[in-house]
Amino acid sequence: MIEHARECLEAGSSADPQTIRNASGAELLPLLYSRAGAALASGAGGVPMLVCEIRHVAAAVVNLESYEGHEAMLCEGHALLERLAVLGRHARTGRTVDGILRLPRSAPQAPCG
Repeated sequence: MIEHARECLEAGSSADPQTIRNASGAELLPLLYSRAGAALASGAGGVPMLVCEIRHVAAAVVNLESYEGHEAMLCEGHALLERLAVLGRHARTGRTVDGILRLPRSAPQAPCG
């Protein structure tokens, strides 16, 4: 979704590359890629994201709407924002241990049944 927003902005805007990067949420991608790799390696169930980083996703969705992004990408973007809003309400505070940011473990979930 972020890549699509970047492509739409590049095609329809005369803004400089840094503005397009900020407005499309693309500056978030390198952070998420490295976190996704670490999460996969550690067997985590998701990719950690700071609550303050949600604004990058919101910017991408708003700009997709403004620059007539693909409807499926807009739907995905809005669904992602809804999911991030829920997750943001349950954010956990991290702490640094030996220079590594650690999050407290999630509460155990009841088995599906």
